[in-house]
Amino acid sequence: MENNNYIIAIDLGTSNVVVAAGTPGPAGRINVEAVSVRESKGVVRGEVKNVEQAAQSIREAVGEIEEKLGITVQEAFMGISGSHIKCAKHPYYVYVQGADGEIFEEDVKRLNDSMKGVQAPDGYSLMHIIPQHYLVDDEEEVADPVGMFGKTLGSTFNLIIGENTIMTRLEKALQKIDIRQKKLYINPLAAADAVTFPDEKELGVAVVDLGAGTTDLCIYQDGIVRYAGVIPLGSDSINKDIRSYGIMERYVEELKVKYGCAVPSAVDGEKLVKVPGRTPHDHKEISFRNLASIIEARMLDIADYIVEEIKAAGYEGKLAAGIIITGGSAMLREVKTLISERTGLDVRIAVPDIHVSDDTKEAAADTRLAAAVGILGLAVREGRTVAVGTAKRPPVKKAGQAGRPQDELSGQVKTTPRQTLPDPGFEYGAGDRDDLLKEDTPQEGNRRKGLFAKLKEKFEKTFDFDVLDDDNTI
Repeated sequence: MENNNYIIAIDLGTSNVVVAAGTPGPAGRINVEAVSVRESKGVVRGEVKNVEQAAQSIREAVGEIEEKLGITVQEAFMGISGSHIKCAKHPYYVYVQGADGEIFEEDVKRLNDSMKGVQAPDGYSLMHIIPQHYLVDDEEEVADPVGMFGKTLGSTFNLIIGENTIMTRLEKALQKIDIRQKKLYINPLAAADAVTFPDEKELGVAVVDLGAGTTDLCIYQDGIVRYAGVIPLGSDSINKDIRSYGIMERYVEELKVKYGCAVPSAVDGEKLVKVPGRTPHDHKEISFRNLASIIEARMLDIADYIVEEIKAAGYEGKLAAGIIITGGSAMLREVKTLISERTGLDVRIAVPDIHVSDDTKEAAADTRLAAAVGILGLAVREGRTVAVGTAKRPPVKKAGQAGRPQDELSGQVKTTPRQTLPDPGFEYGAGDRDDLLKEDTPQEGNRRKGLFAKLKEKFEKTFDFDVLDDDNTI
């Protein structure tokens, strides 16, 4: 039996794979029915390098969705990122066919359809065709030319292309777990659509999706996508620098997320974090200030990339609505402050709930979900759904899971729980991060609960760290 009312979106990132399931809601909105965020393997800077590992990562996240909803996913919409994604401009025109030169919808459609025949460079395919303002007789620039008069109708198109080999690997990972790819979207467009209000698109805004392996960028002006691209640098570069301090791999991400900050002056320079070492009697210590300095250095590199991309796209000084930050690394403390100061633009952090129904907004209140929820929104507005079944999918044998034995009867992975991290209980005075969750003005004398405090419940507490200050000893 099949149910054709679902939309399933998969965002396979460098650090996480996100699967979101939705159904069409009222007034073109999305009902977010379930989401799953799992660790991703086999992906480097947004590109699949190991198809088997990537397929298994998707399988685990999809399996959680299937368990929650009692369905079997047969088709899905995929998101893709990576520096192979390019944006190029291409001008073209057609002759108006009306005897008196009146422009009709058919003329606009003919112009837009003409772009489908554009030949992409060898090894690439055309993914998105985005018309900019239309030109009537190469003179008057308009957003909607229907009803006007002229001999020719032209436009400059943004053509977004992707490398065939990389897109094929992504589809192959799905095929290995018996899921058909319904359509492929590029993550910069999907994430930007999920977090940007119409008035921001009109004024001019850059949407930055801060990921682990890449940073996606999309620029709007006059309500139109003017540029989309991918910066080949993400927060994984921070992790590499933290590891250089002798911190073991399995503790790095938790250390960065739970104790890190992008602005060193905002932390207590006297505090230390004690991180477990290779043996029960071994440990490393790193100060909050040093950890913040590591994060600051790499985030400044990313901010400089963003500035250069905006300049190269021709929109320096034209973004009245500033920058919107989303993605997993948007949850780093003070990242908003750093990027605002470096770029000189207003910055806000956003979760992907603009096109989500009021009843399910809470399910989308996580910056990591931007691309996946954005794909749901695009699919809903295009009238697309996927087929899902109700039969239970047989368990998939998990390969390469050293130290994680699988129960042969249940197909479940056995895991050994680790000790829980203490809550650091940070307070950074400035409350401007809290607009993300639209909290009310705090009463005098009460602690204001910040962004990270609200989102920390979404993270598993898995490591045994200790925070040391002047009066504590271990």
